[in-house]
Amino acid sequence: MGVASKYWILVRIDSFSRCKSEALEAAKVFFDEQFPNVAQQNVIPDRNIQRQLIQWYQSNDHRGEMAQKCLRCFISNVLKECCIALEQKFGEKHYLYSAQLLPLVLDATHCSQDSESLTTHILSTFNPNKSNLSTWVTVIFKSCSAVKQSLKEHGIVQLTDWTILRYTTHTRLKRVLSNVQLTPIEIGKAVKLFDSFHQVYCTQLSEHRKAKPESKFNTTKYPQPTKEQLNQIAEILSKDTEYSYDKKIISDEEVLEELQKLANILRENWTQPQQQVQKNDVDDKTPKLPDFCIEPFNNCLHKSVEQVIQTRFDYIQRKGTAKGKEQAKRYMEALHLFHCNGVALKKIAFQLGFTDQPHLSRLLKLKILRQDIGRNLILNLKKYVAELSGYSQNPDKLLELDARIQNLFGEEIDQLIKDAEKEAKNGYRLVMNSKLAQSVCQFINKCPHWKN
Repeated sequence: MGVASKYWILVRIDSFSRCKSEALEAAKVFFDEQFPNVAQQNVIPDRNIQRQLIQWYQSNDHRGEMAQKCLRCFISNVLKECCIALEQKFGEKHYLYSAQLLPLVLDATHCSQDSESLTTHILSTFNPNKSNLSTWVTVIFKSCSAVKQSLKEHGIVQLTDWTILRYTTHTRLKRVLSNVQLTPIEIGKAVKLFDSFHQVYCTQLSEHRKAKPESKFNTTKYPQPTKEQLNQIAEILSKDTEYSYDKKIISDEEVLEELQKLANILRENWTQPQQQVQKNDVDDKTPKLPDFCIEPFNNCLHKSVEQVIQTRFDYIQRKGTAKGKEQAKRYMEALHLFHCNGVALKKIAFQLGFTDQPHLSRLLKLKILRQDIGRNLILNLKKYVAELSGYSQNPDKLLELDARIQNLFGEEIDQLIKDAEKEAKNGYRLVMNSKLAQSVCQFINKCPHWKN
């Protein structure tokens, strides 16, 4: 069952990377002419419609061009649904939003129909005799390398049991099993099961698989082992007295069940590859952000530093007098000497002509500066995530996001402030290495105010 409007509403990405839906009047007229009264039906015969559209599109029929437009509209709507489904599944835990995925799979506004795109690939590989278009779009979407990479960056790994078993090495298997509460006999049986799987499944797959390295839209899968393959594995294990010491015959159902159990054990460790860090080497005081959070965190930090320092600079010279301008310039010079060159406040006060160090400290107000940057940072992060997720106009969702963002970034921001405060108290430093100090230095170096 479907919605007829999917065949004439095109979902695209505009020049601002935003998702836009546009009704194509010509496509609607064409669809109504070719499939009269379908739009009023409760159940849309998608399979029949798609088979006819594909036939026109792939032949020299004069209706081919309009048929292609209708198919592209349908594909774009299904791709949008796929992105929304991933947001609903992973958005809360992994901060994955459809707004991040849509530009990866949808055509841009000015994209040519003849250009290489995911939609073009779907059209060129779709066979209406084997599946309906919705199913095929979903299959291609899940196997799209750009989507997989985005999921990986958000800490999401979607792999079949057979993919995990295929790409697990002996070393990794033994390491994982050693960390699970298994007896030496159970570990030995798991290794034999794993070896038999590779001997049968992986060898046969390599011989029969048709690789397509020229395509960037990789749809190759590792299917579930066939009954014949499971029987071959069972036969190998049945002959191994150490594996089948308590029974004469092992069934293919038992092999399948044991392989799935082994894959589940490996799956739990799959998102934490090769973490060989000793506990006493870990700095528990340093919170670790997920990889996908680092770039937006740093961008929001730089923006917050600029906002706070610029506001303070404008306040100092607010009267527009020569004295105010000179004081504002000295403020920037002092920040530069302190954060970029690591000069002690006492030396800065003497160098810039202040009567004493307390006078300079009252001008800089470094503790307040750091606190203001921290507050602005959390506000900028909330704004960034709200806009990215599309919740900026939804008060209820914003309240929910506030709590989640505070939980994700709060500890990192607190540590950021602590590191800067600790570094500021070190009288023997030659350079400031804290992230906050480096961000302040970066802003001041590109700021023209105090150099003029």
